[in-house]
Amino acid sequence: MSKAPLSTTQLRSTWGPPCSASRGVKVELYGGAVITIDKRIVPAVLAMNDVFAKWNYKCTPPDTGAFVCRQITGGTGYSLHAYLIAIDINWQDNPYSATGRLITDMPRGMVDEITALRTNSGAPVWGWGGNYRSIKDTMHYEIVCTPDDLATGIKDAAPPPLTDDQKALIFLS
Repeated sequence: MSKAPLSTTQLRSTWGPPCSASRGVKVELYGGAVITIDKRIVPAVLAMNDVFAKWNYKCTPPDTGAFVCRQITGGTGYSLHAYLIAIDINWQDNPYSATGRLITDMPRGMVDEITALRTNSGAPVWGWGGNYRSIKDTMHYEIVCTPDDLATGIKDAAPPPLTDDQKALIFLS
């Protein structure tokens, strides 16, 4: 059963209150950047980090961060960073664009793998700011499911490798 990603309003309600740094834990990402996140999203961050490592995409310490208690850019209410569920990756190479111009050094396949991650309950795990309609925030990833969904675990979005028998059947077709 597939679920829809939660809206920003739903995420704020589900993950609140904002600016509760006591929920935070530090996690080191591939490349050495250390971020502070809600302890309930650690499995999601580790799954994302596995994708970074697979693609040899390094999260650089001076340009990667997560928790900050602040208002959302260009809107109202707190940023999802204030809820410890959003991460900005390599902001020098993946800038925010209010004009909607997509600028990123992230391989599309890597982004697709991260946004394809699902929980065992069928909920999508990560949303990417490069997919926003009007602005482009290519540095930005945010959790888009509930803590209960994450508690079911993360399943691998990639299909398992083909067996030799399956490869032979494809070859014979």
